[in-house]
Amino acid sequence: MQNEAVRAVHFVGSFPAATPEEAMRAMLSAEVLHTLPTGETHRYEYYIQPVIEDLVRQGALEVKRQGTWQSSRQRTIHRPARGTRLTADRMDLGYLREAESVLPLFHELRGDREFALQIGMPTDFTLAFIAVGPGGLRANRAAFTAATVREITAIRELAGDDVVIQLEATAELVLAARLQPAHRRADAVLGLSRGIAALAAAAPDGTRFGVHLCLGSLHNRARARLHDTRPLVDLANAVVRHWPDGRPLEFVHGPLAAGDIPPPTGAAFYGPLRDLVPGPRFHAGFVHDTPSAAEQEETLHTVERALGRRVDGVASACGLGRVPRDMADRLVTRAVALAAAP
Repeated sequence: MQNEAVRAVHFVGSFPAATPEEAMRAMLSAEVLHTLPTGETHRYEYYIQPVIEDLVRQGALEVKRQGTWQSSRQRTIHRPARGTRLTADRMDLGYLREAESVLPLFHELRGDREFALQIGMPTDFTLAFIAVGPGGLRANRAAFTAATVREITAIRELAGDDVVIQLEATAELVLAARLQPAHRRADAVLGLSRGIAALAAAAPDGTRFGVHLCLGSLHNRARARLHDTRPLVDLANAVVRHWPDGRPLEFVHGPLAAGDIPPPTGAAFYGPLRDLVPGPRFHAGFVHDTPSAAEQEETLHTVERALGRRVDGVASACGLGRVPRDMADRLVTRAVALAAAP
């Protein structure tokens, strides 16, 4: 039985490996895990881009404006294929296929340990925002919502309690960070937190969830920067407030760093964490390659002083698929050491 008082290591999802088995074995070095991702090895480097390009191959989307994908601003924008209306039955997002392919391996690797398989997927808002842009969001979001719910439902039917669905709210937190201090008003107007909770409400009763709040990591660069943790705390609290009964929200992961931005050293940045509502486990995303090991341990203690308790898990700000393999292995080692820090 895992000791809940011991910090876990949380892996956001992607890992730079050739196969899921290679990725999952690399992440198994952590002593305490609540979830084990697949490694997302078929899409680890570009996150949502392969999902969207697959929708083009399926004939659901077509290119509206070609981009280079060198940054989020330079991404390709899509629209429904000409002469069609975008509907969920035209969209296979691929998450069920991912779960089906790794479930036997997961059971073999888990043995007698107690953790769940983690399947990460962007929220419908994030996927639609990136795929069709703000201009296409209103007309097409419902199709992305229905397709996402269908995949969650099928995964629940396939694996039951062996799976935790990690909803990845990138566009939501990026907007909140950019609009600070008006982020609460933006959430109320755009329904960011309500939309995340609504996905869970539409899933089968008993479906296990986590929420990964994200600042983006395309080419290891953040899409926005937090001035302090207030937008993260307010968005996480609003998600918890709206969360439906009967769908366990097991964790919230919050980025306290970003791909190209190490965690701040000043205590003021972390101060709003004191207002984080109790409930789901909190995984602190501050593990980074730039600071020294001693600096990272001091950051851990700064976070925990602000929070008023131990964090439930330590993590990087985003998936490790955005960095070279040698760096990913070092960050795994660092996370394991920080989880065991006094």
